[in-house]
Amino acid sequence: MQKFPMGFWNYTRAGQLGKDAVQDWIDLGMTFAMSPSFDPESDNKQHIIDLLDECQAKGMKMILCDKRSSWTGASTNPAAYEAQFKAAFEDFGRHPATFGFHIGDEPINETQFNDCVEAGRIQRKVAPNLTPFLNYLPYWKGIEEGILKTTDSFETWLAKISRKGEQKLICYDHYAQMNPEESGTDGYFTNLRKFMTGAKEAGLPLWTTLLSVGHFRYRCPKEDDFRWQLSTAVACGCKGILWFFIYMRQPTSNYRVAPIDEFWERTETFEWLSRVNRRFLRQFGDFFHNATHLDTHMIGKAYGGYPLLEGELSPLVKAVTCDHGLPGVVSRFQRDGKEYVCLVNNSVKESGLFKCHLPKTAKVIERLDWGGPTDVKTHHWDGHYREAENEITCGDWLAPGEMKLYRFG
Repeated sequence: MQKFPMGFWNYTRAGQLGKDAVQDWIDLGMTFAMSPSFDPESDNKQHIIDLLDECQAKGMKMILCDKRSSWTGASTNPAAYEAQFKAAFEDFGRHPATFGFHIGDEPINETQFNDCVEAGRIQRKVAPNLTPFLNYLPYWKGIEEGILKTTDSFETWLAKISRKGEQKLICYDHYAQMNPEESGTDGYFTNLRKFMTGAKEAGLPLWTTLLSVGHFRYRCPKEDDFRWQLSTAVACGCKGILWFFIYMRQPTSNYRVAPIDEFWERTETFEWLSRVNRRFLRQFGDFFHNATHLDTHMIGKAYGGYPLLEGELSPLVKAVTCDHGLPGVVSRFQRDGKEYVCLVNNSVKESGLFKCHLPKTAKVIERLDWGGPTDVKTHHWDGHYREAENEITCGDWLAPGEMKLYRFG
């Protein structure tokens, strides 16, 4: 994928969406889409081809949700699975907008894990240039014994099954970060840390699914929530994002205020998510699509087992602080041989002034702004820059979940 992967879960059926839906996806800041579900026994494949054509015209990719690519039975009857997947590939797999086929969502027992592994192998055999897509359950304490039936650590299990299934990426979902107050925050960051560790062990990029619709105990995300989810996930190393979900379709349980509601109309959620996605892609998408995550620390308060930064981050970053005592996420990335510092306000409610403390020997102090790299010393505007006797401090006011990216040298 040539752009930073930004997509969504799509639970519509083939024929429910016309090609004009692709413009909604573009307006939401998506760079790829999951297709409506397709059943060759009841659906017209031209509906999917029309969407693929429109995606190609608008520079998007698509993951195909075809019944024939679903994992069911792949390990017990691999020949039958291969035959049905070949048929799906012939229908859609050669289209230039096709990114890959959906294997399945949240495998939870040994049979399903075996099916996922075999489905991945077969898809790679039939379509080596495509990317099979599989989404894992979130991590919780005890999942190793209760669900995975393994004596390995979760991270090692994840790396092993991913290699065994010949996956090209790892993806999972987690929504409890939208529980009231901080009741799900620690679990959210625990998942980011564990999945990122497993992905690095497997040598694969990590994608995650974030929440865009209120339901169960989860609140309806607003603009600050979207910004916080996206910024923290990317700062912790995620290389692709999906949002759950976009289309309400019909009222169900306490699901509400999806980006496109039960009347097929855009909601306030659409506007908030659109602005957050498009701003990220415009300012940071290319960088993070091509950068390598090195490590993540936290300031003020640590969550999910991430280390609390209480001293220097590197020889050039002696400390990172917030004048208002807010928590932050501080990560290092590398691109083109240069090291960058990503700083995120880890509060979902408050703005604050965050500062990096540098030695007096620092010569390069850049921030990646809307128009490109900017010299902070001469263009800090309403941010912060000060040269004291023993150090240089620079920084910015950050809204809830807001990200800044710096390079020091």
